Amino acid sequence: MYKKALVLFIFLSLSGNVLVSAGEYICGPHSNVAPYEYCNFYTGIKTGEDDAIIYVSWDALGPGMSGLPTPSMVGDYYFYFRDGKLYYLGSTLGAEELFYEFHEGLWYLSDWRAINPEGPCILKNVTPPEKIKEKLCSCGENISIKSPAYPVTLNGSKLYVSNGNVSYVIEVPDNITIPVFENVSFWATFLEKGVLIVNEPDSFLVPFDWSNITLLYYDGKSLYPLNLTEALGNCLPECREESNTLSERQNRTSSIQRPERQKGSSNFQWALLAAFIVLLLAFWRTRRK
Repeated sequence: MYKKALVLFIFLSLSGNVLVSAGEYICGPHSNVAPYEYCNFYTGIKTGEDDAIIYVSWDALGPGMSGLPTPSMVGDYYFYFRDGKLYYLGSTLGAEELFYEFHEGLWYLSDWRAINPEGPCILKNVTPPEKIKEKLCSCGENISIKSPAYPVTLNGSKLYVSNGNVSYVIEVPDNITIPVFENVSFWATFLEKGVLIVNEPDSFLVPFDWSNITLLYYDGKSLYPLNLTEALGNCLPECREESNTLSERQNRTSSIQRPERQKGSSNFQWALLAAFIVLLLAFWRTRRK
């Protein structure tokens, strides 16, 4: 992302894999910028199966030496989405980012946590599998924290969404108001069923505050608004049996093979029984002779 390259040299002192509280932010639900600055927000969504991790990045922008807006501080909010609900994962400041990857039924985070979607719940002190470690840091190749997004057309009370394979015509109910701003577009990210829709400015030159963000969820039947501010107070609970849960998820593939092993074991037992009967018959015949 462009902002990381612009401010990396400023915020090296902020590096570290520690998430901070939203109250420390300049830009957010209650932005606190200098009179000559403004906030700019944009959102990215990465899907798993029928869930997603959502980041909301912000810049505090002010006049730069070249006359173009220059960030004085940047940051990110992170949320987990499942079953129509948002959960707050934490925030980062400066050059630090949270990386995440969905792998074999779990979300692995770069701060040594993992999300079990079946709870949903959070696992702590989790070592990610070796094959995905490079995807959880900026050192890796082909790092992606965003799934493909497709343009949304708003026409009257209907939203038109298509990814080339699946198309939706979504009726906006009367109780949902969708604000329309100049130079701001809507984008849709497809889930296994339904879509997440969000708006963002076409350029970082467009002031776009927290209150301007619209996040919607369509489950294939109905459209629902998602409230980011309320989600800041809603965190995932810790998984009750961390080691057992993680072990079950990671060993799912091997558990599928167990019936075959049991079948082989059963065949071996029958072979032993047959051999025992043969020996018993041989012994009985010897005694008869």
